[in-house]
Amino acid sequence: MKAKIKSLLNSQLIQVSSFTSISTFIKIGATFISAKVLAVFTGPAGIAMLGQLTNFITILIQVSTAATGTGIVKLSGQYKDDEIQLKRVLSTSFTINLFFSIIVGILLIIFYPFVSQFIFIDEKYGWLVVFIAFCTPLIAINNFIVSSLSGLQFFKKYVKINIWASLISLVLTILLVLYYKIEGALLAYVLTQSTIFFVSLFYSKAIRWKQNILLSIDKTTLKELSHFSLYVIISAFCFPFIQILVRTLLTDTLSITIAGIWEGINRVSSMYLLLISSAIGVYFFPKLSSLKSKEVISAELIFANKIFISATMFLGTILLLLKKWLIPLALSVEFLPINEVLYIQVIGDIFLIGKMLLIMVFLSRGKTSILIFAEIIFSALYCVLNYYLINNFTSLSSILWAYPIYTFGYWLFLLFWYKTKLKNI
Repeated sequence: MKAKIKSLLNSQLIQVSSFTSISTFIKIGATFISAKVLAVFTGPAGIAMLGQLTNFITILIQVSTAATGTGIVKLSGQYKDDEIQLKRVLSTSFTINLFFSIIVGILLIIFYPFVSQFIFIDEKYGWLVVFIAFCTPLIAINNFIVSSLSGLQFFKKYVKINIWASLISLVLTILLVLYYKIEGALLAYVLTQSTIFFVSLFYSKAIRWKQNILLSIDKTTLKELSHFSLYVIISAFCFPFIQILVRTLLTDTLSITIAGIWEGINRVSSMYLLLISSAIGVYFFPKLSSLKSKEVISAELIFANKIFISATMFLGTILLLLKKWLIPLALSVEFLPINEVLYIQVIGDIFLIGKMLLIMVFLSRGKTSILIFAEIIFSALYCVLNYYLINNFTSLSSILWAYPIYTFGYWLFLLFWYKTKLKNI
């Protein structure tokens, strides 16, 4: 038993998790304070609007980078000891990011009234869409830098960037929300996404720009990146896009207050999942990318499930026990209805982490076809469930069940596929 405990404490997972936990706790603290400021000064309506923008930026990042982020992490980690191949990966990725981000920025400027109407249900936010368009190249190159540092396993630099991002977000949110309310909250989010580029650039010397970055595209590398891009674009588009539709449906069918409370549940959930998802992203995926044997991969997955699923259940239980005090503290009394339905979200979160771990395994092996199929099918299921529940029920306790049904079905499907197709992974 002592040997097992010692082995666990000395494992790379625990060391990386301990290091990233510093960044994550700062992010949790910053998110907590920001959410409180938003809840008090903008109410459920502001939370709902910011949720729309957050989903839109998620889609924007993947489209403007041609969804190369996951591929950069995988390939830069795979070829970090091969200077020639690494140069091809980084040069190709940088060129793609720059090109696509400029094109997307131009399209946003041209179609800003339509985008504003679709995202915010109001054309008056067209100015924000135009501002986002000019920031898009900065956001895309920042994504390239962060993905490269993660793949090359420069964990300390990666963590420092995340710490700065949290602090910048906190300061901008407080200042702009106090003066400009909802508009300030939206502007703060966009400014954070673009300002952090300059911080990332400062820490990006490890990429060795002069040696590794050229404006060129290697066809072989492009093909390798495309294996990940199609899945990532679909996954980054489907679920955030459906969340935008769900918020709009909630607003139109029930009220913007209900839509804001629904988004508040997601934000409370994301706070306690930050520590877990950060460790998975920083450690688990790069680790899997370096493994060759299916037996070793299987053992790593079992180990990760024990750690991450247990952590999710533990933190979820703590949240449920303290919800009467945490919800008013984290948000405001307007969000107290969350207390009645939070357990539904926690159930869904447990299967979400299980699903995330299996997705990492498939991605690390380049098995994206099945992931694309699963993402489309289960995103459609989530959309249909929400449409049915919102149109037939008025209580969140009924509507919210769409989430655990979605995550459980997705997890079960991937688990079945993993068990039956293990020999091909």
